[in-house]
Amino acid sequence: MTDDSLLLRCITCFSLNRLPESRLKQRPLCGKCKAVLEVPAGPVAAVPANLDRDIAYWPETLLMTFTSRWCVYCKIYNPVVSSLAEERSGRLKVITVDVDAHPDLAKRHNVTKTPTFVVFKNGTMVVRMDGAPKDKNELITWVENLINYQSY
Repeated sequence: MTDDSLLLRCITCFSLNRLPESRLKQRPLCGKCKAVLEVPAGPVAAVPANLDRDIAYWPETLLMTFTSRWCVYCKIYNPVVSSLAEERSGRLKVITVDVDAHPDLAKRHNVTKTPTFVVFKNGTMVVRMDGAPKDKNELITWVENLINYQSY
């Protein structure tokens, strides 16, 4: 796979589609069933019924953030995570989990602090960060390095 192409999974027929990053804004179609490939342009709120499927079927890097409305650090880092999701659309999918609304998901992923950042690659959890990093650039660098790392 070249650096400017990425993989997207069709949610209709589950086939993988390789396409250039430049075509993301053109509503790309699945090569097999011709359905529109969905590419999140920002963070997606977690839906417990679909979460396992969302994790397993996203072929690129997935960042799951566990936040709460009362957490000051969450309010600081939410705009950073949103801008990462927008800038790296197609390569990074961000799923946000509100621990107050979904305590079962927080318990299942052993979340004791907010914010907690969990990274998945090809459906497998590879690394997590419990608590806020020291500064915003540390989080950005951490996520960028995980997106660009190929061997998991």
